[in-house]
Amino acid sequence: MNKFYTLTLLSAFMFIVSCSGKTADTQANTTAEPTKKEAVTINVEGTAAPESIKFKNGKLYIANLGDPNAPADGFIIVANEDGSNPQKLFEGQLDSPKGFSFLTDDIIIIPDQVNDSSMTGNLVLANVKENKIITKLPIDGSKFLNDTVVIDPATVALTDTGASAVHFIKVDNNSALSITSSVTGVAGANGIFLDNGVLYIAGSTFGGDPNGGDIYTLNIDGTGLTKWTASKLGAGALDGIAIVDGKLYVSDWGENGANNNACIYVFDLNTKEQIEKIEGSLSGVADIDLVNNVIYIPELSTSLIKKIQL
Repeated sequence: MNKFYTLTLLSAFMFIVSCSGKTADTQANTTAEPTKKEAVTINVEGTAAPESIKFKNGKLYIANLGDPNAPADGFIIVANEDGSNPQKLFEGQLDSPKGFSFLTDDIIIIPDQVNDSSMTGNLVLANVKENKIITKLPIDGSKFLNDTVVIDPATVALTDTGASAVHFIKVDNNSALSITSSVTGVAGANGIFLDNGVLYIAGSTFGGDPNGGDIYTLNIDGTGLTKWTASKLGAGALDGIAIVDGKLYVSDWGENGANNNACIYVFDLNTKEQIEKIEGSLSGVADIDLVNNVIYIPELSTSLIKKIQL
């Protein structure tokens, strides 16, 4: 069981979930009609199963799982906003990098699932300017490390989808990492975002708990775990999450996500009312980023990078 297992599981799952907006399992206030917004492809040469994207200081940074049959084949691509001048970072040093975050303009922290049957992983501290791995922290007992968010310069929250957990990590002087505590019971914990001192976590049925498909909130001290949604959302295959201007955006792989059935739900953060459902020509939408009214989208199943102008 390696990266091939991860991508095989992705493919199999896409055929049995549904992104229909109104089913018995769908949240009661899911009433907004789908919105067709044009998803424009950004041509970034060299992407291979892109899972996470960040737009930072005018550059695109993309975490790629790489070849599922090759060990240590994951990498980060950095490119211009239009996709030009792509460069690969950390080649031969990562297995399956996923939802990374920036601690500083140069220092990133990366969840990296290892290539063996354990599905365990490391949290990796790296310098993108110097193309250098600083340190790796093995997360004992982890099952599918997935996404990160920076709480403060010394604290990072890390999701573990397979273990349905959120780990809190101490960052010491951007040179050492240690795990301080964990919160369990976050079914299929996948995407994570920090807003006004509260963590919002997208739970997923894919790769995690079959009871996933909800959004959770959690205080930054690890207390107060609560379901934010009233019931399972859409297909339940939730992945990326972002909050901007009082709106919460969360992606759902949907039924047969490789064939343009993924979507992005948009909620009013205060009322929890679904106000929009963005769909059309979206497949395998993973860990999104939203900057300057643009949603940047890594399509893991197609190896394409897309953007939607809001």
